[in-house]
Amino acid sequence: KRYHRMIERACEYINQHYTNEDISLNDVAAYVNFSPSHFSSVFSRETGKSFIRYLTDLRMNKARELLKCTDLRCSDISIAVGYKDPHYFSYIFKKIHNCSPTQYRTSKTQS
Repeated sequence: KRYHRMIERACEYINQHYTNEDISLNDVAAYVNFSPSHFSSVFSRETGKSFIRYLTDLRMNKARELLKCTDLRCSDISIAVGYKDPHYFSYIFKKIHNCSPTQYRTSKTQS
């Protein structure tokens, strides 16, 4: 309970800035006036995810939404969710979803 408001503010900040490829744990920690190491441990404990896992999950959720609901190219979706390098975006997407963004889109449009 003690850190509830800080975590809430941190998550709001992340939700507003996830499209910025350069968002970092240090940025978010500074925003909520915590040291990076203290913020990292409190964030993990309170959310059940590391900062980078939280950010990656958020970006992947947005990417899946865009793949299902738009005709944007994968490279444009990559940029829209905070990855400047479309190959890295595809690599992370495939690692998490066990299929490429294109395969995901194809399977979702057929369902």
